[in-house]
Amino acid sequence: MKKSLSVIGAVLVVAATSVACDKIKPPLPEVQKPPAASEQASQPEGERKAFAEAAEKELDALKATIAEFKTKAEASSAEVKAKLGEEVQKLEADLGAAQQRLAALKAATVESWSQLKDAWNSALQKLKSGVENYRKNAA
Repeated sequence: MKKSLSVIGAVLVVAATSVACDKIKPPLPEVQKPPAASEQASQPEGERKAFAEAAEKELDALKATIAEFKTKAEASSAEVKAKLGEEVQKLEADLGAAQQRLAALKAATVESWSQLKDAWNSALQKLKSGVENYRKNAA
């Protein structure tokens, strides 16, 4: 009986010591978590969204202009219709490319935004210069 009491006592002493040692350990410093990606991009996200909306409005206006050109080309004589029709097809192809660039821009990550923005701007400039050339040739 004395032996079992001393074994139980030893187990209690070891248990109490291990619990007490946990309380003695110095507290670990709190590590601050870096802000989530959405928090980092919250400010630019608003700017990106506003840019994409403005770009879409500009693209819609150019789409309407190209539709007008197509209508005028179809109402022209056969020779003029053929010439202007080819130019309208080129403009529509450029419009399609610009729409694809805009879709990619809307889906862009923070890292790829600037590259896709540059690609969008070049596609838009190409489309605008095509519209201007059409106006000069049709006049």
